[in-house]
Amino acid sequence: MLHNGKTARPGKAGGSTLMISLMVIVIFGAFAYALNKMKTDTADTFNNSLMYEKAAQAAYSVLEMATYELYPLNRHSADDPGTPVNAKVGGCGRVTTKYATGGIIPDAHGLDSCYATVSCERRGAVVDVDAPSDYSGYTKMVHYFLTVVATCEAGNILDDTYYVATKKMYSELVDGE
Repeated sequence: MLHNGKTARPGKAGGSTLMISLMVIVIFGAFAYALNKMKTDTADTFNNSLMYEKAAQAAYSVLEMATYELYPLNRHSADDPGTPVNAKVGGCGRVTTKYATGGIIPDAHGLDSCYATVSCERRGAVVDVDAPSDYSGYTKMVHYFLTVVATCEAGNILDDTYYVATKKMYSELVDGE
């Protein structure tokens, strides 16, 4: 019964309840979609940054290993004695050029989905020390340029869970007499 003594007839409501209910459903649906999208975007950002960091660590590790191969312990020069300054290979012949998945660093399980390639270039140079006319003050120097490209992959390439990151690092080493 209403406050003026009359009873309300069923079905006489103006439909405002239906409109309010529909608006609440739409608003909550949009809010749920936005939260889900934000969660997905955050996960993608995290995975991309994680893969980039793994690629950077793999590239740095391989660059260190290539440097060690170029300059092993107890050697002051990358070249063998008697190697001419204009030789193309020199110490680069000892540098491993490919590191396969899981083989970058043994037992480094964080890098098991990564692989890397290394290029080593040797360039001879002559540096003018005192510029004498008889070339006796010239120093022979060799520059080694190491380039490492590391790539890490994760997920399934056939769906949205596939992530890949590549990092390139350089190093220049100077060898001289």
